[in-house]
Order: sequence, then C-alpha cells, then structure tokens
Amino acid sequence: MQLTISAAITARWGHRVDGLIHTHAWTVEATVEGPADAPMVFPADDLERLLVDTVRPWEGHYLTHENTDAWKGYEPIVWDAEPTVEEITRRLWLELDRQVPNLVSIALVESNEFDRCRTVRLVA
Repeated sequence: MQLTISAAITARWGHRVDGLIHTHAWTVEATVEGPADAPMVFPADDLERLLVDTVRPWEGHYLTHENTDAWKGYEPIVWDAEPTVEEITRRLWLELDRQVPNLVSIALVESNEFDRCRTVRLVA
C-alpha cells in the first residue's frame, strides 16, 4: 500500500504542432508516492513551486521545433523535437524527476476552454 500526493498548477503558453501555433491554459500535475504510514510524502507547497519554476520560462512564449518569428506577442522557444503534448510531458518528467524523489506520474492537460480536453500522463 502506498500514499500519494498530487499537486497541480495552471499556466499559459503556446506550442507549434503540425505547423499550427496555438495557446492553451495548461494544467500540469505531478504525483509523488511514499509509504502508507509516512507523515508526509512530499511538501505540497514545494511540489507546486517546482511545477511553477519548471514552466515559468515557457509562459508568454510558444514552443516550436523550427526557428520562427514572434506570433501574437508570443516569442518562440526552439526545441530539438516537435513540442507535442507527449514531448512536453516527457520534458516535464526529465526536469522534475531530478528534483522530486519518488515521482510516479506527470500529467499535462490541454485546457477545456473550448469543446474538448486532452490529458497525457507519463507514469513510472
């Protein structure tokens, strides 16, 4: 039996996928596990701060794998791979796994601002 804690934040940034630049209000969630009798699995405030610190550089930007110009006030951040939701989730994992012991999942939710919502979850 394990005890888990999840923390989530929302942030806004864009990405360019299949040539289309668009923004989302994203939800980023991290889940950490520990023994069922642990007094605290991981400090929730610390987990939230780590999530904010990880995505803060992306806010006001759009992620792209090709060097392109500013779009609607959003400056590009060029990656070596197309910034699909799956790729963003993998990069979140790589960054947070170094800082969060016993990380068991990262979820990235494309906002349900419109008529749909998608979640990608990477699980250890």
